Amino acid sequence: MKQREWEQSGYLRLTEALTKVLLEEWGGPRSPMALNYIHGTIIPDLANCFWQNADLLSNITFEEIIQWKMKNQFANPSAVVADLAKDLLLPAQKIINRPQIIDPKEPWRRIFRLWIYEESLPNMAEKMGYPLDYLDLLLLRYKKVKAFIQTHRVSLLECLQNLELREYGDEQLSFLYQFHTSFMNDPLFRERLTLEQVIIDLGLPLQVSDLVALLEIIHTHEGYLDESDLIGHFSSQHINLFSCAIEGLTTLHYIQKNKAGKLTLSEKSARTVAGFLLPRLGDQLKKAIIIKDYECGKGILMRLNEEVLVKLLDWTFVEFNQEQIFELHKRIYKKISRRVDIHLLKGFANIPEAQELLLNNISDHDSLIRAAACQALGKLQCKEAIFNLIQLLRDPVASVKETAAQALGEIGTTAAIKELNRVVGDYGESVKVRECARSALKKIEQDN
Repeated sequence: MKQREWEQSGYLRLTEALTKVLLEEWGGPRSPMALNYIHGTIIPDLANCFWQNADLLSNITFEEIIQWKMKNQFANPSAVVADLAKDLLLPAQKIINRPQIIDPKEPWRRIFRLWIYEESLPNMAEKMGYPLDYLDLLLLRYKKVKAFIQTHRVSLLECLQNLELREYGDEQLSFLYQFHTSFMNDPLFRERLTLEQVIIDLGLPLQVSDLVALLEIIHTHEGYLDESDLIGHFSSQHINLFSCAIEGLTTLHYIQKNKAGKLTLSEKSARTVAGFLLPRLGDQLKKAIIIKDYECGKGILMRLNEEVLVKLLDWTFVEFNQEQIFELHKRIYKKISRRVDIHLLKGFANIPEAQELLLNNISDHDSLIRAAACQALGKLQCKEAIFNLIQLLRDPVASVKETAAQALGEIGTTAAIKELNRVVGDYGESVKVRECARSALKKIEQDN
């Protein structure tokens, strides 16, 4: 029997078995309205949930989720849900008959993987078959654990001793603590979970490293490879696997095609894979910077996908000294995109050598560029910018006026007091602009 036919047959037998449990073994209601609800809502919902979690049917946490589902979603009495859940799971285990994952933390891992994947709670509930309020409560508990850890900097043992947190149970609290610890200590934790979810959605026997390798090839040759070119990078025994992966990634919008039909990374896939590419790209950039070959460094940066580039720019601000950063970054300023330019300007806020460039951009035609330049000049406390910043308090764009006022406050110049007072008293200005001017005046008063 073909796989699809087997699944259809198994699904039908499962719905029949669940119906028998609810209506015969448990003596369910017989009114037409109740029967319609059972057949039209409860049975399909449970069958889908069991089928989507076929490898968790013997998992104690999944059983607790079914208890929650029967009580809160389908309004069964608390006294019966434990036994009812067991009776519902028993035929599902026999009919579906898949290898089981008994680790009690596995259902939570799947929930958090989808959460990291930026699925909404309703989508998660639909995808997993879990009750929406269960998902909401679990994420709320995580936020409480996270806040407690960050506030008190405590160990797992200390969390377990907290009266409120210990109500979550040792297993769940341990999972939430470990999840947060991994999230904080592993810079690629989010990205790894995201790629794991992509692999699950693809339904293919891939590892995260396989997916990274595929996406890296596309990034390296972005806009130059079609599907057959890409598949040619893999050994013959893996052609079918990666062919399916490419098709699936295209469906998931992780891979896109340009007008010429060549493959490119989507914004999301580039953002996800960027961290995995940093070591290699960083080494290339370091070699160029060590010998002061900034044009070579520029070439490396100019070839990158924009999402990867932004990630690498952040890395350079940490790895290189101010002179090296400015010599490199000024070469790509105004060469790629407005987004990159704004990112660079914000980074220049810690580089005194960038003052002249920033001053030249304070009157740019683009309001976002003007605002970013104002912000950077303020952080640099550039006194040469005072006159221009005062002028920008009359800029037609509110965000520019806000950053100009903030910058004047950072510089602490008394020359701006008159104009800032005018802004504060001008009820034609937005509340935020006036508030920024008021805050700037307070800073100037404190500094002088």
